[in-house]
Amino acid sequence: MVQDAPAAGTVLSAPFLARMAREIEYVAYFKIETAGAAAKLRELIALGGEAVEGPWDGEEAITLLPDLDAGATGAMTGGAYPDGIRPIIEAHRAGHRALAFGLYQRWLPLINYENRQAGLLAAKALMKEGGVIACEAPRYP
Repeated sequence: MVQDAPAAGTVLSAPFLARMAREIEYVAYFKIETAGAAAKLRELIALGGEAVEGPWDGEEAITLLPDLDAGATGAMTGGAYPDGIRPIIEAHRAGHRALAFGLYQRWLPLINYENRQAGLLAAKALMKEGGVIACEAPRYP
């Protein structure tokens, strides 16, 4: 998978990513995490066609709904609430955009909090509350 995260101001263009998908056998999945992700997804899908097997949302679900509307087939969301993300994606995939939008609005405060404030610690706190893990303390780097 190619992750499109800017490094030192460099962003891979949609035409370049599409070319990679067409010309490099094992390059078919793209996590788009950049300003204007939905537009870039649309362009990548149009240019890459069937070679782009996995155009994904990548901003921990902050841009999930616009990215799904643009043709994303999956997402690399935060880890705190798969039970909230899955129904959004399933509703959208089934063509129930209004339902997907309502579900997205319901989860957006937590999505935003995890993405912009807490990161992995939000997922750990929720997993501890759910009995999945015993300790939510972070590890040292």
